Amino acid sequence: MTQLQTENKLQLGQVLQARGIVTPEQIESAIVAQQSDGNHKLLGELLIELGFCTDNQIVSALSEAYGLPYAQITPKICDATVVEILPRDFLEEHIVLPLFKVYDTLTVAISEPSNVFLIDEIERISSCKIQVVCATANDIRATLQTYMPAANVFVIDDIIDDASLDDFALIETIIEDIGDLEEVAGQSPVVKLVNYLLYNA
Repeated sequence: MTQLQTENKLQLGQVLQARGIVTPEQIESAIVAQQSDGNHKLLGELLIELGFCTDNQIVSALSEAYGLPYAQITPKICDATVVEILPRDFLEEHIVLPLFKVYDTLTVAISEPSNVFLIDEIERISSCKIQVVCATANDIRATLQTYMPAANVFVIDDIIDDASLDDFALIETIIEDIGDLEEVAGQSPVVKLVNYLLYNA
């Protein structure tokens, strides 16, 4: 355990205690659990697992400990044009989300602000200065899921381009029961569109 890690743990614990969220005994229990059986989980993760805190409480406390903003992330505050600055698999693996870019500064939501190596990597990949905002992993994942993978962006347009007025007539004239739907499913672009929308609902 490095000196930096120890200081971060004490700082997080102090913020949580000052807010009346945990007791010193609960902090000690989490540290003991972390040190047993080679557990490499972060203190915040263990406090959540032990039922002492919620993820919102941990991330909010971390934001105070590191002097960073805390936000509840939704798609409305995210600029969709900057999401692709970082590879999708990178975003999902590290649970980060680009929010918006102003000149050469990229604001990114992160659930674990102590990971300075991750922040450095984001800066390297994006070629931007990085402004960190703290957010829960659940909020970041939920917002990420609202953005279709790049491979699917033009799927709907492609399907509609293939459709004709006769295809749309199938909805009223041919599809009368499940058997009919299955019969035309591989032929009608309209059916493909309906299936796509249902699958991605």
